[in-house]
Amino acid sequence: MVKLILVRHAITICNEGGNLSGLTDSILSEEGKLQVEKLTNYLKDEKIDEIYSTPFSRTKETINKLAKIKNIDIIETDELNEINFGAFEGLGFEYIQKEYPEEFEKMISEGFDYKYPHGESLKDTFYRVVKQLDNIIKDKDSKVILICAHGGTIRNIISYLVTNDYKYHWNFKIDNSSVSVIEIDNNFAVINKLNDTSFLI
Repeated sequence: MVKLILVRHAITICNEGGNLSGLTDSILSEEGKLQVEKLTNYLKDEKIDEIYSTPFSRTKETINKLAKIKNIDIIETDELNEINFGAFEGLGFEYIQKEYPEEFEKMISEGFDYKYPHGESLKDTFYRVVKQLDNIIKDKDSKVILICAHGGTIRNIISYLVTNDYKYHWNFKIDNSSVSVIEIDNNFAVINKLNDTSFLI
């Protein structure tokens, strides 16, 4: 059995401002830094064999203290990155709706197939993420693997493991600094914890 601990990075300045930050290296806010301390304390007694993170400061800073406590080297992979918002990186949806109304309408009508200008579609991101996830969990029986990534990435992972489909992406709420736990046995996934933020209170 493989146990996955899925951690969304702590809250960033872009998150607080409601701006899109897929490949933008948005830094943790002051609240985010406090979340890191609480998250680290929450997970420090968990058994963890491997830790994966995306190359961004927001994910690495979220999990770095825990990795040091566990004496585990963080494995970085850009295949678990958030969706690439392309030309809309750093913008908010209200601004896009006002300044790019035709693109905004396409975003709504095309849904999972909508590709951000010079960026990705949600469907593109799903297949990228699940390919890497399969590589990570392959031949990892009895391992506990922590992945610190992004909201979209974690929704893709859960959608894939539970439904084998991207269409349930938005059915999973994944907050900043949340912890979700999935156990996989003989290709059957069970959610043991979803979007847990109780330790942040």
